[in-house]
Amino acid sequence: MRTGVVLLVVALMLSAGTEAMAEKEKYFVQPQWWSRSILECANAIPIACYDNVTGTNVGAPSDVESYSCVGWLESGGEVVYELVLDEPVCYSVTASLADMACDLDVFILGSCDEADCLAFGNTVAETQCLGPGTYYIVVDGYGGADCEYTLSVSCEECECPAAECCPVDFVCYEIDFGVDSGGFSTELCEGTTVWEWGMPSGIPTTACDGVPVTNVLGTVLGGNYLPGSGERAIVGPFDLTDECTCLELCHFYDIETGGYDGGNVKISADGGATWEILFPARLYDRDANTWPVCVAEEPVLSGHQFNLEFVRDCFDLSDYVGGQVLIAFDFGSDGSVQYPGWYIQSLRIGGDQSSPVEDSSWGGIKSKYR
Repeated sequence: MRTGVVLLVVALMLSAGTEAMAEKEKYFVQPQWWSRSILECANAIPIACYDNVTGTNVGAPSDVESYSCVGWLESGGEVVYELVLDEPVCYSVTASLADMACDLDVFILGSCDEADCLAFGNTVAETQCLGPGTYYIVVDGYGGADCEYTLSVSCEECECPAAECCPVDFVCYEIDFGVDSGGFSTELCEGTTVWEWGMPSGIPTTACDGVPVTNVLGTVLGGNYLPGSGERAIVGPFDLTDECTCLELCHFYDIETGGYDGGNVKISADGGATWEILFPARLYDRDANTWPVCVAEEPVLSGHQFNLEFVRDCFDLSDYVGGQVLIAFDFGSDGSVQYPGWYIQSLRIGGDQSSPVEDSSWGGIKSKYR
């Protein structure tokens, strides 16, 4: 299981643009809903920050064909390492592969579950800030590749992410997209239209707290989003008081990873003239590359996370108390490889009257993208 409330952001570091193109040309397979939690960790090899080890996946168990953060066909042997991060320090972790004679990939997992993928890469996988706990680094072979390698792990101390502020128990505003459209509006951002309201197909049928999925605000309700999508969906305005300090979002996404496609949540305190990125308590999965419109080089939701289920995310609104705000959902894609997309079941703004929202470390993160 993930430790505390910390969920981690997927980040792929590539050494050159040509390598990024090579990655995209790998054969993609849709992760199977029924093919999860089969990774074997009983004999995981202990590894620590700053270790540099040699190994081989020749003859290693080959149980997993795909991981939740990318749909590459990983049919080679899996070598599993166990990394324990002790309290009270938090770290960003980088796992690097070298000295390979074949095409191996590296994955960092939040638990012994291939559906709990936090970061991945051809040669380098890097997380954002991890809380104390047990994590797994897996070396696997693309397309059945088997060979020797060198694995290096480095850790950098970081400020631990803030606590979640949801679920809210005092609701100031609520939009249940299962009931109505919430009066959303849209704006194009150099791409094609993507946001729709209505009955979806091909996504989970149960949302947060066991609520049946009926209508949603989503990107193309009847199939995959289109190449070159780039549109903003806007709801509001909302007047924020001291009781309205948290945005709770129940949503599902299945989006091409690697920074090629993605979405994020933004807020405007000036009627839509300017927008700032809102960060979930777990942070975003990774930064987008330069290709997707609307969200290029911004932190985004990306990948096939959360066991392909609807999840609840929390966003701190305390900086905007006393004003009127709009909330936006920005989505963008590049020109190839499409997935189902992003689907929002409900939105709540409120707070927990029994315990005030804790001071967060998001100010410094947000300022980078203003």
